[in-house]
Amino acid sequence: METNRFYGSRCISCKKIFGQGDDIVVCPECGTPYHRECYKNEGKCINDALHETGHTWKPITEEEAAAIETSEDGTIRCMRCGEENTADMLFCTKCGLPLHQNEPPERPFNDIYSPNRYPGAGGESSKEQQPQMNSAPFRNTIMLDKNSEIDGITIEDYACYVKSNPIYFITTFFRFFKLGSKISFNFGAVLFPEFYMLYRKMYVRGIIMLILSFLLSVPSYIYLGTQEFMGQVFIKSAGFVEGKTFQLIYQASYYAFWAVRLLLGFSVNYMYYSSVKKRIRRIKAENPDTMEARQIMALAGGVSWPAVIMGGTLMFGLFTGLMFLINSFT
Repeated sequence: METNRFYGSRCISCKKIFGQGDDIVVCPECGTPYHRECYKNEGKCINDALHETGHTWKPITEEEAAAIETSEDGTIRCMRCGEENTADMLFCTKCGLPLHQNEPPERPFNDIYSPNRYPGAGGESSKEQQPQMNSAPFRNTIMLDKNSEIDGITIEDYACYVKSNPIYFITTFFRFFKLGSKISFNFGAVLFPEFYMLYRKMYVRGIIMLILSFLLSVPSYIYLGTQEFMGQVFIKSAGFVEGKTFQLIYQASYYAFWAVRLLLGFSVNYMYYSSVKKRIRRIKAENPDTMEARQIMALAGGVSWPAVIMGGTLMFGLFTGLMFLINSFT
């Protein structure tokens, strides 16, 4: 009986070695084999390393297939030296021969720690954390690709949803997930948090912040309305602004206004991270097809300048209404 040319190779989806009677399909572009059900579950070929380089999958020879022995407990015998290795090993522990050919790199986010990048996180002594002078400069660097995951969502999905400035946000999202931090400074959110939230399609938070900003700014608007601007005074009779009570309210609202902005400057990125995760998971749950889900993500995500313009219009309307109301009672 002719040996199955895929026998002894490993399905890169389920990581199981192909048997003689397995139902196998191959990618029409790179030739990577899958169990039929695995390919259906993935929805596409995930051997991105071959697609990017233009190479094709190469089956092992009959001699190599005959040399591969996988025991019932999941260990793999090295084809070169015969050493028994556990199924999760990538290289033989004795001779260093790769045990799994034609496979893309493992997704590193959830199980690889980089001491050079995050010193002190694992509890090592300061001496152990110091980089060696003669060591390779990127020996412990985490390598990422579009299939790497942050909290169960791939980078490709995050980039599809975020669209604008994805490198900054994906790096920030990774830091939130890996280090458990919720703090990240966003200068734009300090100056204009309500408009930033609307720009990033966090509509409910944006409207709430816009109204809060307006309420905290009312004393400032009243005071500025009594001052001459371009030869015009918006509030013609408001002697109460010189009173001690109004001055205290004015100062308190001013400090509260900036305190809220500083707080949001350090927390709005995490709010966005939580919002993006929630929306992506809902879209994927409602749309099992990967391509269709990403099309919906692209439409639902990104940024919205119309929302910013509408927010500015609403703020101007509130200011105009405030000036009219005060002039009506003074």
